[in-house]
Amino acid sequence: MPVITISRELGASGTFIALKLAEALGCSCYDQQIINDIAQKMGKNKEQLEDFDQQNYNRIGVFFQEALASIAQGGMVFHPFGIGPLDWDSAEIFSTYPRNSFHEKDYYDVLTQVIKEIAETSNAVILGRGGSQILKNRPGTLHVRIVAAREDRVKHVMEEQKLEIAKAEELVTRKDEAAANFIYDFFDTDWNDSHHYNLTLNTSRITPDNCIKLILEAAKAAS
Repeated sequence: MPVITISRELGASGTFIALKLAEALGCSCYDQQIINDIAQKMGKNKEQLEDFDQQNYNRIGVFFQEALASIAQGGMVFHPFGIGPLDWDSAEIFSTYPRNSFHEKDYYDVLTQVIKEIAETSNAVILGRGGSQILKNRPGTLHVRIVAAREDRVKHVMEEQKLEIAKAEELVTRKDEAAANFIYDFFDTDWNDSHHYNLTLNTSRITPDNCIKLILEAAKAAS
């Protein structure tokens, strides 16, 4: 069986599908383990990587990490909105970020290393984090995208996380933006572009169980 990458919208049952696929294939599903491995290789705590991780990607947080790394090397940092150098002596936020900051490229390099190591060592199901981009040229890799209608996704999030509709809608919007920004900033491409995937499945039209069957059939064909 090939390595399978899963890109999914929040509330589209992508995590459920990935876990069931891994169970059916007798292999591991890599999600939080990826960020754990990145933290270990970088000598960081998971909390220090939160702004960089796809699920919570924060452009402003990443900017300040980059800024502090530049300052540590004696560089000058300009305001992200183009209004001149930042006055770090008066920037209150300066004190809230760790001094041992690192560059976006550091994270990208280690992320790429971790994903490629997972793909080379065993059959695996890899959730998100640019897997379809990092492994796009690797033979025998199946790239799957799981989507659903927004109203169904919001309803699913409400039920799963016990949220009111406004909070669920806000969470779906925020997670979509984080994932789209992560893929664009790190890989210079559109998260929603179907050309990046071998198979795109809509769980508003096809049940998760039937999606699993379709993916398994596609995986057999790809192996």
